[in-house]
Amino acid sequence: MTPEVHPEWSERPTLLRRLDGARGLRLILLSAPAGSGKSALVTQWLAADQDRPAAWVTAERGLNAGDALWDALARAASTALPGMDDLRKHHRGPPLPRLITGLAALEQPVALVLDDLHTLGDPDCLRSLEFFIDHLPPTTQLVLITRTEPALPLPQYRMAGDLLELRMADLAWTREEAATMVHRLSGMLLHDADLDRLLDATEGWTIALRLAALSLRISDDPVEFVAEFSGTHRLIADYLHEEVLESVAPELRRFLRRISVLDRFTAPLCDAVAGTANAVTLLQVVERANLFLVPLDDHRRWYRLHHMFAQALRADLADAEPDAVAQSHLRASDWYAGHGLILEATEHARESGALGHLTRLFEANWMEYVSTGRLDLVQSWMDSTAGGRGDGDPVAAVCAAWLAALSGDRSATRHWVRIATTLQHEGPLPDGSPSLRFAVNLLRALFGYDGVPAMVESGWIACELEDDPTSRWYAPSRAGLAYGMYLMGDDKGALAFAAEAAQSGASWPPFRIMSLSVLALALCGLGRAAEAGEPARAAYGLSEAHGYSESPHAALPVAALSTVLAREGRPADARSLLEHALALRGAVVGLSGWPTLNLLTALADTCLDAGDRGAASAYLVQARHLLATEQDSGEHLRTKLAHVHARLTHLLPADPAKGTVLTDILTVREQAVLRLLLENLSVREIGLQLFVSPNTVKTHTRSIYRKLGVTSRAEAVQLVRHLRLL
Repeated sequence: MTPEVHPEWSERPTLLRRLDGARGLRLILLSAPAGSGKSALVTQWLAADQDRPAAWVTAERGLNAGDALWDALARAASTALPGMDDLRKHHRGPPLPRLITGLAALEQPVALVLDDLHTLGDPDCLRSLEFFIDHLPPTTQLVLITRTEPALPLPQYRMAGDLLELRMADLAWTREEAATMVHRLSGMLLHDADLDRLLDATEGWTIALRLAALSLRISDDPVEFVAEFSGTHRLIADYLHEEVLESVAPELRRFLRRISVLDRFTAPLCDAVAGTANAVTLLQVVERANLFLVPLDDHRRWYRLHHMFAQALRADLADAEPDAVAQSHLRASDWYAGHGLILEATEHARESGALGHLTRLFEANWMEYVSTGRLDLVQSWMDSTAGGRGDGDPVAAVCAAWLAALSGDRSATRHWVRIATTLQHEGPLPDGSPSLRFAVNLLRALFGYDGVPAMVESGWIACELEDDPTSRWYAPSRAGLAYGMYLMGDDKGALAFAAEAAQSGASWPPFRIMSLSVLALALCGLGRAAEAGEPARAAYGLSEAHGYSESPHAALPVAALSTVLAREGRPADARSLLEHALALRGAVVGLSGWPTLNLLTALADTCLDAGDRGAASAYLVQARHLLATEQDSGEHLRTKLAHVHARLTHLLPADPAKGTVLTDILTVREQAVLRLLLENLSVREIGLQLFVSPNTVKTHTRSIYRKLGVTSRAEAVQLVRHLRLL
């Protein structure tokens, strides 16, 4: 007998439309885990179609024997389908051919539903079902409902275009459907955020949503209930144990428990974690049994478990094998580390509680986290496992210096570099770098807080200390030296070392991006802009692909690409890129000034190309101010700014509008002092004019010089008059 529609059931219009669209197919298969709402959906669908009679049989193990299944289907058909009763009385013989003959005589379309197909495992019974499907009359549609994958030639039915399949992902409730169901069962209208949390937790699994909604009826705090609802909730855990896990063989259940610590997995990883040698076979069993296995690709390589099933299994693991929890995480960490997946290895090491193992991982792979922007992980390690060891631990000191430099804390950077230079360490560091001296010089070469000549000197030392092209530290040392040479105006040297770095395939993405960027900038500097487009676009593309484009550290690829765009006659595109990168960089105070100076210089040039002289003046002033605040810029950068200055001076009209480009740099009082400096008044006379002391005037004057990037009154006056800044 076809079940009746329950008044509390919510309709699922999208799925009902899919079923309606499949009425002309021979076969419909609903294959999904327990509690997915398969039977309820088919019941609703049949009830909505009053013009087509349907017969329903719920299978059980007793129907495996002999003709029991076909007797049951024949009885159901004779009761539910008009015309079948008379045919049954006048036909004798085996029930299967009799059923086919009777159905063939019907002119009206009918449906046969076989629910709980997973209870039928007898090979002869399933072969007879295959025969029945092959000989179904065109007016008969068979609907199969099962918790496990049926042993039927589904690929053959798919190829024939005669099959609709609805599986776990198809049966997941949509946001709108879930909102309706929860409201109908609980009487509550959840806030959007709470509804999203509930959907994320349940992944749209029908029984979980239903149990959550029923629990909300009696919940004192719906928000807290939704936040804490998981696979360990007693209603979900009880359901999974009774309806799913109790029927799973002990070996398979132990396997599932142990791999439940994994967010995603492949067969070799499962073998490593579970201590098995047949994970491929076991995963095939899990997939055929519809045990909440979610494929992550189309090749049956990577999978994950449904969140709630995994949570219930983890709780089961903690109860049944408490020692296996840490052991499974540790095995996962070892496997991931051995396959170069360091972030995953670290997470499992943290979960295992093995601090020694975690520390060894961090010491060997901290640059992996830095290069992917996971500074929080490095800081967490520094705060916990390192436990303040920086003063006496080389790796901790180097990590601390990197964290400080990337966050713009120059004082802390210098402190940790000083600490590192005082420590004694023979031989390579755990991270594979050749020595502590190399690590210190690489830092100095890349960030340049001691000035450009010192960058180049440190870059040479780093290159001499790491001469193995297969080392991951080979490219960073060459990229650092190349950038220093570029800032010094040695474009040929920069090109050579940037090319060496770019050709190394062993390093981390940021250093490949850096080397390609410097390569492009050096080519432009040598007048070979046509060759610069490829490395510039490659650098920018890598920056976007690795999620660096919104980072303040993306200045170099932006400078390279914008330079190329400007040479290609696209100053507006170049300016847009540069201004965005400058805004990102400006959001973090204290970062190395050299990449910022690249942006400002390029912006000034680009604005001049576009005819925006006011903006060019402003960027030039900012660049001069920045140059004055950095240590030992070298002659080339000063010459470069002078070139921009000369372009600007030459292009300014004879009677330009008065600019206000200093208002963002100088205070109101400093602007007043600067105006009086232009009038050739003495410090004392300026003080009298402004009613301040000579010392106050001197303080303002020093600040003005620093901000304008000049060292004397004469330079300041010349700059302001040439650029019409006031």
